[in-house]
Amino acid sequence: MKRLSLLRTLFHLSGVLIPLIYVLWGAPLVLALIASAIVLVTIVEVLRIKGRINLAFVRPHLKTEEMKRPTGSLFYLISCLATILLFPQPIATASILVLAIADPLSSIIGSKWGRTPFFGKSAEGTGAFFFSSLLVLACFPFPWSHLAPAAGAAAAGELFSSRFVDDNLTIPLVCALALTVLGR
Repeated sequence: MKRLSLLRTLFHLSGVLIPLIYVLWGAPLVLALIASAIVLVTIVEVLRIKGRINLAFVRPHLKTEEMKRPTGSLFYLISCLATILLFPQPIATASILVLAIADPLSSIIGSKWGRTPFFGKSAEGTGAFFFSSLLVLACFPFPWSHLAPAAGAAAAGELFSSRFVDDNLTIPLVCALALTVLGR
């Protein structure tokens, strides 16, 4: 794996901090932190995209499509905010952790061992996403019968996200919605 991909992946894995703060210190603190981060990241992204600031340390780590649009970090924060506001704590926490853990793992597996094309990605990366989602969800008190459908929904949210809808936005929301529907 290229150094660039590894640094992006490690940054992506740092996303476990939001659900950790949520579990340890509760919704008011994590929501305030996320809202503040959204404001700050939005300002920086607008300035970066308009060319008003040059973030030399960020540029080498951007995907081509992120040069002229917001990075996944903004979408991650927005989806965390929405997921925490819309769903109960165990569902929100599990769904955000699925994004923070399964998405970078699928990227590692897909880029290193992915050989089988699958809807524009690799079957190996998608399989890694599904199975790591299962493991994350199994750490929560959900019925076993809900794990595979929720992991499948999250994998579909990642797989079918388009260039217009970032997977950082879809994964936690789709996973949380699946867990909610399955729980009824």
